[in-house]
Amino acid sequence: MSVQIFLQGQLLGIENYLCDPGGSPAAHAWRVHAITEDLPLAFLQSQGLSPILLRSGGAGQVLLVLPQETREAAEAFFTRASDDIAAESKGLLRLIVASTENLGSWRLIRERLDEVLASHHGHSGPVPSFEPFLPTPVEASASDGVQPVLRGDVDNFEFLLRGAESIEAYVTLSVLFKNFFAGEIRRLCEGKAAVIDTGGNDFSVQGPWQELIAIAAEIYRLFDRFIDENLKDYSGPEGKTLSMAIALSEPGDAEAGVFCRCGQMLGQAKAVTRGGFQLFGRIIEAKQNAEAESIKDLAVKLIREFKCSTAFLDELRGFYPESPGVGRRRVAKFDRPWRFYRRLAASLDPDRRRARSREFEATRTALAGEIIGKNVGQARLRPTGRVALEWARMLIEE
Repeated sequence: MSVQIFLQGQLLGIENYLCDPGGSPAAHAWRVHAITEDLPLAFLQSQGLSPILLRSGGAGQVLLVLPQETREAAEAFFTRASDDIAAESKGLLRLIVASTENLGSWRLIRERLDEVLASHHGHSGPVPSFEPFLPTPVEASASDGVQPVLRGDVDNFEFLLRGAESIEAYVTLSVLFKNFFAGEIRRLCEGKAAVIDTGGNDFSVQGPWQELIAIAAEIYRLFDRFIDENLKDYSGPEGKTLSMAIALSEPGDAEAGVFCRCGQMLGQAKAVTRGGFQLFGRIIEAKQNAEAESIKDLAVKLIREFKCSTAFLDELRGFYPESPGVGRRRVAKFDRPWRFYRRLAASLDPDRRRARSREFEATRTALAGEIIGKNVGQARLRPTGRVALEWARMLIEE
């Protein structure tokens, strides 16, 4: 019986490629998928082998199970392909390949593959699934109407895969996550936003910022249910949280520039906490999005229903350190709640002429309580409050 080998390929520089101002992120993402899905099938066809030997493909990675006799042909084929890919992408993409015999447990096989891939990559340890990249500034023509971008990535997904006990478990996990994002993201974006890419453990979409916030909230809810149903037998936090970021477009932005900036923001969110969400310049937990939305609704209600001046939004934002557009006022980390309530009352009604109503008082009190918490002894500014105030400001300006 012929000895089997495992052959794994991985594309490096995907983030560089997607951020390249010479093309659109969506077109480049499509090309990445085409390479890692069509290329291994082309090799199998050239050798007269069954497509079933392709155990997983797409999202920048390839895993093949091959007869030992095809090893030299496979290495030659993928070496030529790597040269072609590098030339086509102007050196931004590079395909690395590792192969090993099907001997020992899957974990030992996985370690041998990782060791070879890491030697190509230039560092020890597994090749990361998320590679934030800061490109060298390049002249790029800005396009009117460039829309904001939402990106999400599963935290520590590569470590979840490394923990798989068998090739079957490894492939099952890969396919589960890939199908989840491909199906749910496209369904949620239908008629609302444009899908840039759905990978094996990440996604990126483009559209109006209000729609992106709603999509982020819903994909977080669905991802939470997906994890409960499919990873309940897996211990540890690896692969069980989803970090996200939304980058707003600015005047003069090019499409690739917004996408790249969103990638940098996503990297910051992932570095701060698992399940982080960077929105309006603050990193909160993704599950706190609903909390920020409720605070935003209270602030908008004071403006639209009770005709309060929008200046109070800037006043409250000024309590937060490094608030953009309102200076960098130094504030105490702790303060007495009554001082905050008094400041809010003054900013909402400086002339004390507004007719009081129970609903107005209740709304104002609820807003203050949500921003500084419910501790009666001391106040602590909550990051969700800063996100909510910026959210409310943008809604009112629109």
